[in-house]
Amino acid sequence: MSVLARASRSSSARAEQRLILLSAGTAARRRELGERAVEAARRVDWSQLAGVLSARKLLTVLGPRMLELPALSADAGFADAVERALVAARRRGAFLQMISAHVRGALAGAGIRSAGLKGPFLAEDIYGDPGRRISGDIDLLVAAEQLHEAVAVARGLGYELASTYVEASGLPPLHFVLVHATQELPPLELHWRVHWYERDFSRQRLLPPDVAGQERWRPAPADELVALLLFYARDGFIDLRLATDLSAWWDRHGSEVSAAAVAGLLGEYPELARVVPAALAVAERVVGLPASSLLAEMPALGLRQRLAARLANPNPRSSRSQLYADMGLVDGLLAPPGGAGAFVRRQLLPPPEVLDEQARHGEKRQARSRVGRCTGVLARYGWRMARLVAGST
Repeated sequence: MSVLARASRSSSARAEQRLILLSAGTAARRRELGERAVEAARRVDWSQLAGVLSARKLLTVLGPRMLELPALSADAGFADAVERALVAARRRGAFLQMISAHVRGALAGAGIRSAGLKGPFLAEDIYGDPGRRISGDIDLLVAAEQLHEAVAVARGLGYELASTYVEASGLPPLHFVLVHATQELPPLELHWRVHWYERDFSRQRLLPPDVAGQERWRPAPADELVALLLFYARDGFIDLRLATDLSAWWDRHGSEVSAAAVAGLLGEYPELARVVPAALAVAERVVGLPASSLLAEMPALGLRQRLAARLANPNPRSSRSQLYADMGLVDGLLAPPGGAGAFVRRQLLPPPEVLDEQARHGEKRQARSRVGRCTGVLARYGWRMARLVAGST
């Protein structure tokens, strides 16, 4: 590739990144910065952009927004790619909704409350289209005290446990992963909470009060917003999929949320008092969610929160290992008071069973020792913190 061609590709890549970030914003931010988005769109390589968005699972989320840019004739091939992805995602979403309803019905028959998390349900609510948010599995929330019973119900439907590690409490860190014995049905994740830091918020705020009518029940807007913020923080503020969910949710439901309601939740669940304000600050910077009004009734961000917010990485280019380390670093920075020990066990010295599972699903063929993994992760933490101090991420 010639120097001129490399320079052209570099310019196009920068324009792609700007367009992707601008397209992820709230409707208000997209209106405000629409001219910048159009200018970036005129400089992108549309076929390259389609591939980038597809790899990041953003084509169905952001592609339609890009096609709506005023005074812009997008590449016909890009429009076709978006439409093909939407058609496929709608089929997949309808299938996931059908299987999820079947599983939830079986759980309800056993007297188990459940709620859908993310996936096509969220897509239909905030985007108006179950195909806008690509999902590969089914995520359901159940109460901690009914989790093992829910696993037994899933086994009756042909599912088998893929993750079996439990802590001293008898519960997994977040969820059990189940796969269908014949692979005919999508993987199933049975959650008992949505973030490491909480034990009661999910059960008390995100589950229907009883089995009857649970399909029509939905959490209060402030509870939904906090749940989305927790998902975003748990993923280390990396990439734009969860950030775009927040912007779309705000466009649909933001007017229903008050600062007092969010502040009240943090008063009731103090273990979330670091993570939620930091996630709000990141969402404001990355996608324009008007968080300042919600943060007005909360204390100013502390140093740990500010450092975690600076780790937000909307257009990640780091290695997978570094991204996982960054997620862990955000976890450590936002862990509630008294949570240091749990953070070390979770991120630095996980049990052998967890290391084996990570090896099966990660890049390594063999699991690293606990000490070896800890040393490597600490080195990555140090490298990232040095870059933060130097003023870059």
